[in-house]
This record gives sequence, structure tokens and C-alpha cells, in this order.
Amino acid sequence: MKIEMTSNSATSIENTINSRGQRQTEELKRVLKTRDLVIFGMVFMAPVSAQTLYGSLAQVSNGHAVLSYVIGLIAMIFTAYSYGRMTEAFPIAGSTYSYTSRAIHPYLGFIAGWSMLLDYVLIPMLLYKLSAVYAIELFPSVPLWFMLLVFVVPVTIFNCIGTEIASKVNILMTGIMIVSILLFVGFAIKALLHGVGVGSIFSIQGIYNMQTFTWNSLIGGASIAVLSFLGFDAVTTMAEDSNVTGKMVGKAAILSCVISAVLYIIQVYFATIVFPDFQSFKSADTAFFEITTVVGGSGLAIVLALIISLSGISTALAGQAAASRLLYGMGREQVLPKLFAHIHPKYKTPAYSILFMAVVGYIGAVAIDLSVMFLIIVFGALIGFLCVNLSVFIEYFVKRRKRNFSGVISYVLCPLLGLFVCAYILWGMDRIGHIVGFSWLVVGFIYLSITSKGFSRKVNVFKDDSF
Repeated sequence: MKIEMTSNSATSIENTINSRGQRQTEELKRVLKTRDLVIFGMVFMAPVSAQTLYGSLAQVSNGHAVLSYVIGLIAMIFTAYSYGRMTEAFPIAGSTYSYTSRAIHPYLGFIAGWSMLLDYVLIPMLLYKLSAVYAIELFPSVPLWFMLLVFVVPVTIFNCIGTEIASKVNILMTGIMIVSILLFVGFAIKALLHGVGVGSIFSIQGIYNMQTFTWNSLIGGASIAVLSFLGFDAVTTMAEDSNVTGKMVGKAAILSCVISAVLYIIQVYFATIVFPDFQSFKSADTAFFEITTVVGGSGLAIVLALIISLSGISTALAGQAAASRLLYGMGREQVLPKLFAHIHPKYKTPAYSILFMAVVGYIGAVAIDLSVMFLIIVFGALIGFLCVNLSVFIEYFVKRRKRNFSGVISYVLCPLLGLFVCAYILWGMDRIGHIVGFSWLVVGFIYLSITSKGFSRKVNVFKDDSF
């Protein structure tokens, strides 16, 4: 992944004059290409995320992890399609917030952005903690607070310096994660050829088992599999960094989902046929490492644990970058304090937004339990996904009157299917996710009522209509 640069900045700021020539706004310079966006999305989702979810996924789906990922992919493609359509219409930083504001209403746009802000704040936090926990398994004498700094500090430095360096780290860590997948697959094939598991590389049992299959368990597994895809929308938050069209940004979101799904499916397929007795895991949380030990011994398990720990750097790098740009977009439009729209004079990056994310991420990683983070992240993402799917329907079918046959398919059927799936998953969430998530939305509602002076003043989300 090579990035074309002008001067020495990856996210430089241009002063653009509006049609009346009366005011100037700052716009993130478009320097990334489609391939960079695809890799960015893949890094955010993490190619090895299937390994951390596998134990629970296998047990809930009754051994149908592959089919669960297929259904999860189909669900996310509808939502990724909606993101692509909205990015094509409005290629501007802020993403979910921006799309909903323009398509429906600035107030709902704020709530959508507020929910996704929760998501983006917690994802790097979760990644810091997961990486630190795995690293502590390798270095048990190191305290958690210090190990967290080992991950938070370099991620923050890379993002402050700029997208060019961050992208180089992204592709390096993505390559390392893919190597770890290849290592596992290679050892799994060797083990299968020596009679481990089902004793064959090709087995229908890795996909479908008539004795354990039920639709309820499959849908339950799909709801877990969808979690691996959370973060694909980060591609669209980089829309202003990209010199490609909005349509290509949408394609990048879909491509990142599809490529990641292929990697997920490969991993869970071999895990299933190497260790078909999914009910005998010592712990669902560490199931994949039990399987790794079976196929490659403790040496391979240690190597993969180290790679997963290090992969947190690239994944958190992408997460922190996306969150800082969401803050930048909201700060630029003065919905959040203007401080968040500050640009570093040398590196031309939203430095204060990045530093804010680093501090909040570190404190949260120390204080909040992983299981709680996980539920809240899902809540925030699904609220945002609901708003974007609805935005496609409102913007294209209602406002632009795209009501021919292809319009009904593209702007009614697809987004409403995405909306239905997201709503179904949201409805079935654990109670603590609902409590914390809706509490966060209430806080956002109160903040919005204050900034809009009791909803008597329209929130001026877009001051410059030139883009």
C-alpha cells in the first residue's frame, strides 16, 4: 500500500472558499486510494478476530461457524451497500453523523453520530485491553497499566504523525495477521493428514452437520459472527482523505467485508474439522488456542498469541484514526467543542482529537470490564447502522424520487433489509448493553437540547455546501 503525498502531510488542510466567497473551511486533503481504504477496513475488523470469537461462535451455532459467517456477511453487505450509497452522495468526514444529518435531520444526525462516537471510543479501548491481556500471558510479571501504555503510546504517535506512516504500519500488521492465519491453516492441514479431527482436509462437517443443525442456533451464531464485521464503516470516515469517488469508497467497504469474511471462514472451517467436539473446550474464550495447541503444539500457540497481541497496534491505530476524524467532523461543524477541529500545524492531523482518544482509551481500558465494552460497542454500531440504512431510503427514494424498479431494489429493499437485520440483533442484545447504550443516548439528547437551546435553534451541521 503506497500513499501519494504532496508536501509531507497525509491529512493536510486546504482552505476552501464557498460559492459566496465569504468564508473558508478546512477540508482533509484526499490522499488515499481505494486499495488503502480496503486495507484500512480490514485492519479495523482484524483478520484474526474470528479466533477470539470462535469458541462462543462454535457452541452457540452448534458447530456451524462457517454458515454463521456466511449469514453475517450477507447482513453486513446490505449495510455496507447503504454506507456506499451515502458516501457517494455526501463524501465528507463524520460519516454516519453527516449522512443522517443531510438525509433526515440534523438532530437525528447528532444522535447517530453520538452513538457511533461511543462505538469508536470503545473499540480502541477494547483493542488496547485485549492486546495487553494477551501480552501479559507472555510476560506475566508486567502490570496491566504499564502494558497498556506499550500499546497506547505508539498508536497515538503514529496517528499524530500522519496517515502515511499509519498506513505503512497498517499494511505491515495486516501482513503479519495473514501470516498467522497461514501458519494455523498449514499446521491444521498437516494435522488432518495425520488423522487429527475428522482426518480429511475436505469435509462437509466443517460447514454443515445434520445432527446438530437448527435454524435458531444458526441465527444465534450469525449474531456473534456479525461482531467480526463491526468496523467496516470506518472506511467511510476516511472519505475526505480519499481521492477516489464516493462510489469507490462504498465498494471498498463491501470489498473489505468480503475479503475479511473469506479469511474468517477459512479459519473457522479448519478449526471445526480439526476439533469437531465443540462442547469439550476448557474455555470458550481460549478455544482457538486450545485448537492451535492441538495442531501445532505450545510453540505455535505462543507465536499466534504474540501476533494477536501485536495486531492490536494496527487495529487500534485504525480505530483511533477513525474516531479522531469523527470528532474532527463534529468539531468542525461546532456540534462538539471547536477544540476537536484543531489541526496540528506541522503534521496536519487532528491532534487534539487523537490525544483525547488516547487518554480516554487508556483510562477506559484500565477501568472497564471487557464483556461490558463488548456489549456497548455492539449497541453503538447498530444504532448507527439503523440510521444509515434509513438515510438511504429517505435520501434516494423519498427526496430524490428514485422510484423505478431498480430504485425500489436499491433504495427500498436493500436498505430496509439491512435495517431489519440490525434491529433484530439490537432487540436481542443483553440487558446491560441496552441500559448503558440508551443511557449514553440520553446524555447525548441532553447535550443536544443544550446546544440547540431547547431545540429552538436548528443545528447548522453543514456550513459549506461546496462538497
